[in-house]
Amino acid sequence: MADPLFLCTLLWLAISAAVLYILRRREQRAIQAQVRQIGQLANETNELILFLDYTAPGFKEIDALLLSDMPGRVTVVFTAPEWLIAAKSKKWERHCVVNASSLNVPSLEVSPARIVKDKYGKYRVFYEVPAFLRLMSRPNT
Repeated sequence: MADPLFLCTLLWLAISAAVLYILRRREQRAIQAQVRQIGQLANETNELILFLDYTAPGFKEIDALLLSDMPGRVTVVFTAPEWLIAAKSKKWERHCVVNASSLNVPSLEVSPARIVKDKYGKYRVFYEVPAFLRLMSRPNT
């Protein structure tokens, strides 16, 4: 006869895996809805979408990296006052800036700064934004 502790542990593992799957699936659907709406607002689709709040700890570094010569165009979903969004839109002219308050889908307020990378409909979320942008702006050797 099977040990009751083993059965309870196995049941706990199965329930945990199911809950994790449901949460990941829900997160992917929310990201997909956000990406779809951002594409409609910006009239373009970029592989990288940067969700950025001006109060984020690494904002100055992220600002400098967006001004540098990055190889690709980034869609920046910016949470800030209107005047700052207008100023940064002019400074970040190589990138597409979208006002975060214009999104109708619920946001995933996990981090004030994160990058969503779209690769053939699969979305990966990166929370170390300055490090990711530094890696992207490095010349390939």
